[in-house]
Amino acid sequence: MRKSWNQWSGAGLVLVGVVLSGCGGDGQSPSESVAAPVMRVEGMVVPQAVGTAAASQVKTRSVEGLLVPARIVLGVLQSGKAELAPILPGPRMVGEARAVPAAASVDRVQQQLRWSKTAAGGQMAALSISAQEALGLRLGVQVTSLPESAVLRVYSQARPGTVIQISGKEVLLHVLRNTQASGDSAEARTWWTPDFGSDEVTLEIELPAGVATDAVQVSVPMVSHIFAELDPGASGSVHAKINESDTCNQDAVCDSSFAMQSNAVARMLFTAEGKTYACSGTLLNDAKGSGTPYFLSANHCISTQTAASTLQTDWFYRASGCNSRTLSSTTAKLANGATLLYTSAETDVSLMRLNEPAPAGAYFAGWDASGSALVNNTAIVGLHHPAGDMLKISKGQIAGQTSCVATEGNQFGCVGNTGNFYMVGWNSGTTQGGSSGSAIFSSDGRYVVGNLYGGGASCTSRGAMDYYGRFDVSYAQGLKNWLGGQVTPPPSGGGIAALDNIVRILQSLRSN
Repeated sequence: MRKSWNQWSGAGLVLVGVVLSGCGGDGQSPSESVAAPVMRVEGMVVPQAVGTAAASQVKTRSVEGLLVPARIVLGVLQSGKAELAPILPGPRMVGEARAVPAAASVDRVQQQLRWSKTAAGGQMAALSISAQEALGLRLGVQVTSLPESAVLRVYSQARPGTVIQISGKEVLLHVLRNTQASGDSAEARTWWTPDFGSDEVTLEIELPAGVATDAVQVSVPMVSHIFAELDPGASGSVHAKINESDTCNQDAVCDSSFAMQSNAVARMLFTAEGKTYACSGTLLNDAKGSGTPYFLSANHCISTQTAASTLQTDWFYRASGCNSRTLSSTTAKLANGATLLYTSAETDVSLMRLNEPAPAGAYFAGWDASGSALVNNTAIVGLHHPAGDMLKISKGQIAGQTSCVATEGNQFGCVGNTGNFYMVGWNSGTTQGGSSGSAIFSSDGRYVVGNLYGGGASCTSRGAMDYYGRFDVSYAQGLKNWLGGQVTPPPSGGGIAALDNIVRILQSLRSN
């Protein structure tokens, strides 16, 4: 989360047969509404017909006859964890950018790949990149040209039977979504592989019969070296993100009153310029109860489509029992990113739509956009992932409203007794980096009423305030166009809002 200043010191993309229009980068919401939007919506358990047990791209396969990949080995990351991730304002950094000279260009990758025939008459090659002592690794695959018919598989050599598979067409749509929102750039043309909690990642590319290998023009100039333990199930570490947050934080599973709402909260991992960060987000219901996976977080976490495309969400990431210090076996991972629908610094809000269904058992949280009942001393509850830890619960009350403005270095200043943010004080628990973007709920847990910007609260600063963007203001300014049940078509050149329709294309691709 951010900290307030008064509490802190100091080559073109080639796309074949894929055409999308009307996208720009202004980040504005649709300009017209058909009718007055709904102001309050109850929560809903994810419909089983919509939910999936895990990421839809996860596949299992036989490990017999696997390719021998070309191998690139990076040495030990020289900087220590304390240097890389000091306690600073903003999202919690968990991964550092590292250059990969041996795969920095299309020519170098083509020289590395050793293509072999498949039983179906196509061709296949694989590239393995490892980084010594990494606790996870994401490959930044920069795309110049890629056949739509290609199949990309990502796995670790330690667990080759479990793969995440994606078509060339879907990778191209990821890239196109980025370039049409933000313009053509190396970052926009990069598809980031998911993190497996391993120090090695293998990228396998399969082409059907009749497709030439020189049609694959990709490079991997950068990886994100994860230095924080994020996946204890992968490494067997008993430390991991198990109570790594401050000691006054309390396991959410210790309070059964908010068990349903806990199923709406996910730990976020996303990558920007090769660095990977942790934040928190919340699945929201809409007025139609459509089961659309709308996902709420903070503008200072994700404010661009390129960052949203890298989003990986960890669901049910919580303790197996109260103070058990072990991770629940129900944890599920979604790794196909999101479409950014609306973002605003005025209330530090971002609304996304996940590019795949929410997992089975997830909860679409209700929300209240009226703002009428939130007076001083109103009790609220926060559910979040401080320091990327397992889900925690904090309880407190609204202490007033104020106006906040970003300054520099992920800091901000707040003045006055009115404005777009709630001031929140905690009676139990606190927030930290990694809690950013998490929601506060009304005391009965029925409604989301704000999302975390930052503040000075900590286990040792019990009287300090945290600041939450007012959901009612965010809703009035833009969220109503999606959550209020009156989705309207964007104006010509409609920026981020125009990208709202791309997910439907992705979904139709999976069903064909």
